[in-house]
Amino acid sequence: ELPDLSNATNLERLDLNFCQSLVEIPSSIGNLQKLECLDIGFCSKLQVVPLSNLASLDTLGMTGCWQLRKFPDISTNLTELAIADTMLEDLPESIRLSSRLETLRIHGSVFSVIGWRVEDNLRRSGADIERIPVWIKDLQGLEWLHITGCPKLASIPELPGSLIGMTVDTCESLETISLPFDSKPLILYIANCFKLSPKARRAITQPSIFAYLPGREIPAEFNHRAIGNSLIVRSSSSRFRICAVVSTIQEMGSSSFSFLCRIRINGCSIEKNIFEKLSRIESEHLFIFPYEFPDKDGWALEHDNEVIFEFSNPSQEVSIIECGVQILTDETDTSRSSYGSYEDMDENLSDWSYESCSEQVF
Repeated sequence: ELPDLSNATNLERLDLNFCQSLVEIPSSIGNLQKLECLDIGFCSKLQVVPLSNLASLDTLGMTGCWQLRKFPDISTNLTELAIADTMLEDLPESIRLSSRLETLRIHGSVFSVIGWRVEDNLRRSGADIERIPVWIKDLQGLEWLHITGCPKLASIPELPGSLIGMTVDTCESLETISLPFDSKPLILYIANCFKLSPKARRAITQPSIFAYLPGREIPAEFNHRAIGNSLIVRSSSSRFRICAVVSTIQEMGSSSFSFLCRIRINGCSIEKNIFEKLSRIESEHLFIFPYEFPDKDGWALEHDNEVIFEFSNPSQEVSIIECGVQILTDETDTSRSSYGSYEDMDENLSDWSYESCSEQVF
């Protein structure tokens, strides 16, 4: 039981993680007008959460509240919301009023996604989110959407045009995804969702600047290909779209892995891109991303150059079985004009990884 919070008026952050005997948060929490962040992770008996008066509440995390059947009334000023392992089957419509919401994390069983083993007394037998409501497209401030461990989720409706990136992981029934019309290219991380329809796969790979999805066949537009983990092309263009097929060598012992791409031009090492903490995979996945050579120290691509792309996995838990490259021109590189610049993309990717998506749930 929590003490009376009436006098804690300057409190800005309240962490109630693993308060497993807590059944109710007292109504005196409404006096915390400066409270910005509330985390009620793994409060497995929690049933009552009175939050309607918290005008300053910016970030709310509800993970492992396995007896929570009714979503609390929340502040319309929320910018980040995480819902995981509750008895909720649908997103409550009150979220629709959160016009400032930028990041929404929806998780079913977090244990199934991150590979935790938990004791029987911590296991839950609750519901998973089964439907994403059509009104999600009305959240015009939403930039990041993360959905993991929802095995009954079969479709994702049209999303808002403000979206920058989306993670969908271990949603075994997912077949269809409706991306926003006329949107900027997206960062799309769709892992371990093996029922995707051909239409959904095309929707994921065509508009995206970064895509990660189940598959073993490199799309046709990657017309330079090689078996194995390296590829040589000759090009006068400095812009490319890169694809690699990764596969597990054995059952992965860790919950994530890293992916490394080294690039050389005319024998000189130019740069390496490291994508860290990618979710462990159960079968072959495609990894697609663009790259533009920077103009450094007066160097620029003006002639036919030999460019080598080499891929590796430092932990050696996955292998690269095939790779491909599409040489981009002004006609083919539609993402360049619609997104802004590759520098913008790199900034967004550097702020985003699977690890950051999962860590912030707890």
